[in-house]
Amino acid sequence: MTDPSLLGALLSARPDAADGEAVLRLLRDASVDDLNAMLGEVSGPEVFAGVDPGHQAELTELLGRERRDELTAPILAKVVHGLQSRRRTALRDAVLVEIMVSRQGDELTRLKNYVNTAENHQDLEDLVFVDLLPADRGRVLDHIAAEAHGRVVKDPKVLSDIDDTVFCKLHDRRWPRGMIYPGVLPLLEALDSGCDDAPFDRGDLTFVTSRPADAWGLVENWSRSSLNKAGVSRLSVLSGTLRALVSKEAMASRKMQNIAHYRQLFPEYELVFLGDSGQGDVLVAGQLMSDPTAAMRLVLIHDVIGTPQETRDAHAERGVHFHDTYVGAAVIAFEHRLISAAGLGQVAKEAVGAFQRTRWDSVTQRGRMRAWFERDLARVDELLAAHLNG
Repeated sequence: MTDPSLLGALLSARPDAADGEAVLRLLRDASVDDLNAMLGEVSGPEVFAGVDPGHQAELTELLGRERRDELTAPILAKVVHGLQSRRRTALRDAVLVEIMVSRQGDELTRLKNYVNTAENHQDLEDLVFVDLLPADRGRVLDHIAAEAHGRVVKDPKVLSDIDDTVFCKLHDRRWPRGMIYPGVLPLLEALDSGCDDAPFDRGDLTFVTSRPADAWGLVENWSRSSLNKAGVSRLSVLSGTLRALVSKEAMASRKMQNIAHYRQLFPEYELVFLGDSGQGDVLVAGQLMSDPTAAMRLVLIHDVIGTPQETRDAHAERGVHFHDTYVGAAVIAFEHRLISAAGLGQVAKEAVGAFQRTRWDSVTQRGRMRAWFERDLARVDELLAAHLNG
């Protein structure tokens, strides 16, 4: 068996022709298991950057065509990310398209999931809607649509806002500014695990933000870095624009455009949307729930502005549910069979711990949130007791 670290050792920061020949020989002669193991030790961009320009085409042919069908989904996604990191050429574009149309059914879904959870902004949306030319984009989207026809993956994709949904950032004065809301991260984990804790795949989380993107993905990478530090590892981010910050309506319009792209990329999935009541998310929620093609299972709105109960009730009739705590959000998700009993219990447990560690701005602030927490925790106790006696 070949040492998996050998490939990394051969890749050079300043590659020459001899380095390129050695890398190609190693990859060409490796067994299927060794090939996947070696490529698993490095990133896709590292592989392509570590080979001299004179051997780039040969490397593209080798990994993207000759040995493509021997690669597992996560390793093939690395090849995609490596090709995305290189300048556009006719060969690069052709091979990217060939990779995406080479997989069918569940294999295609898993490949898309791995491509979409890149370590930087070069995810599936970037590949299809930025990297590919219109004709190539159409071919890939047609293939995705054809393979999704009649298929519904059991666990929905989760789309989540960031500010005032994950982090207390903008309009919310109920919690200390800048903190991560107690319970939100275990809820995202529970949604990713599904109602039976045996998901089809992991990494079903995409953040939809109004923060503007730029040509190098710097803002999106900043959002990703903040979320990684918060404990969310496998994810993707759909960014906004400067123009979209003008009004709630503009923010909502940009998010709807992003979600429309997402639906084209993952038509085999239903969706769950998490947002807040402070910006344009309620507008987004209304549009999503009124669109039968959006395939929405549920919308959870974190209420940060004190929405009246009658307004909440009216929204709930359309599938848009407001909550005050993420324990309450987990209750709603459990009642809609989106998370398991174990997931519900874990959300409650971790939320209580985070609540107790919170450094409050005032006793009044803590007292108000504690009342809501205790109310929602009582409902968790009721649901878990009923489940055990079930």
